[in-house]
Amino acid sequence: MKKSLYFKAGKIVMGLGLLLAFAMPVAAQDTKAKKKPNDRTVRVIMSWAFAALPEKFKFADGQEIKIDREDPKKFYIPVDDARRVIRVAMRSSNADLCGLTKLQVGNFRKMMSDEKALGKWSRNQIIFIKQLHIATGLVVTGGFVAGKDAETKSDGANDRRNKYNCSDKERARVTDSIETYIGPPVKTQ
Repeated sequence: MKKSLYFKAGKIVMGLGLLLAFAMPVAAQDTKAKKKPNDRTVRVIMSWAFAALPEKFKFADGQEIKIDREDPKKFYIPVDDARRVIRVAMRSSNADLCGLTKLQVGNFRKMMSDEKALGKWSRNQIIFIKQLHIATGLVVTGGFVAGKDAETKSDGANDRRNKYNCSDKERARVTDSIETYIGPPVKTQ
């Protein structure tokens, strides 16, 4: 009787061990998926966005401020928040490449509205979030150029769209992704 009890307990422990062994990689994959793009990539794009900040910025309310780049901490946002902005920007870039301009604009506006609604960002950080979205779009669509290439680069927007052939399947995936994010379109009467 003791042997069968130990045998059953051993089977249960082995079963739990196997379950944990297979569950850990799945949990790690889930965490890894949430961390895309990785921290290093996020920081690099953040540094490009900071470097590309304009000298002056004019808000929708008409207030214009001079950008003082002396203290990057006034602009930078936490990496996880920047990752969220970059993911939105990647959707916007895909919409741009597929010629889905209304969805691209709607995606950006929803993100900016959400970030402002959080109420935790300074005006400098809101400017940075906008610039981070732009920098990410340039990286994703191939519009970001540096060095000698920057001197000879044309406008680029039409070049990118002409080089990228967005299939109907891809267009539908991008549309679904953005519509899920921004919600159903508001019907006007």
